[in-house]
Amino acid sequence: MKIFIDSADIKEIEKYVSWGICDGVTTNPSICLKSGVSGGEEGMKQRLIEIARLIAPQPLSVEVTSDDLEQVLNQARKFNTWAENITVKVTITDRNGNSLLPAIYRLVSEGISVNVTAMMTFNQAILAAKAINAGMAKTSARKIHNISIFAGRISEEHGVEQAQKVLEDVRQWLDFHNYKNIEIIVGSVRSPENVDLWGKSGAHILTIPPEVLAKCLLSARTKETVVQFINDASKAMQQL
Repeated sequence: MKIFIDSADIKEIEKYVSWGICDGVTTNPSICLKSGVSGGEEGMKQRLIEIARLIAPQPLSVEVTSDDLEQVLNQARKFNTWAENITVKVTITDRNGNSLLPAIYRLVSEGISVNVTAMMTFNQAILAAKAINAGMAKTSARKIHNISIFAGRISEEHGVEQAQKVLEDVRQWLDFHNYKNIEIIVGSVRSPENVDLWGKSGAHILTIPPEVLAKCLLSARTKETVVQFINDASKAMQQL
């Protein structure tokens, strides 16, 4: 399982790169704002290029800011020029529920790596995978593409068991049909308990905010044990 850091904070990303646990980064404009980015699109562009260089060749997901088909295509093509390891994040539908699969198909066919996002159901995920696979048949580029399933939001409405089932069923479907270049991202990871559960779902990637990652490392019992180890070692050294 891979871990993507859900942040645009350079220091946070550098930290997890230094730990050896950053397999990629996911962002959106809200995350950029929260991470102190300013200066409009140019400011965001410079921050994202900096992140892309920091984590290369690992992928950086960059989200389009429109749900208009032509604007999605134009933005995605522009983002794709910023760095070789950029993956363009596109929602499965527009705000009215109209399909954005035509944009996804066209972008993949142009050799642009795509992360289809905001999905809540098995049906959405397999349709997105179909569109990606069809686009891949039109290009010689063999890039990894993503389908992002928002397990946290599924859990809020239908419970954690349903979220787990969707993830497991989609992974089984991808494997059965041999869709090797499409990887599942679990979005809306909000707690260490989510990591524990969905890390066993068969999903390829969990995208985790830094504050949740920090909690995953903590255990009161571990801290007690470390203190005991250090004290015992100190006593033993004095007697050697």
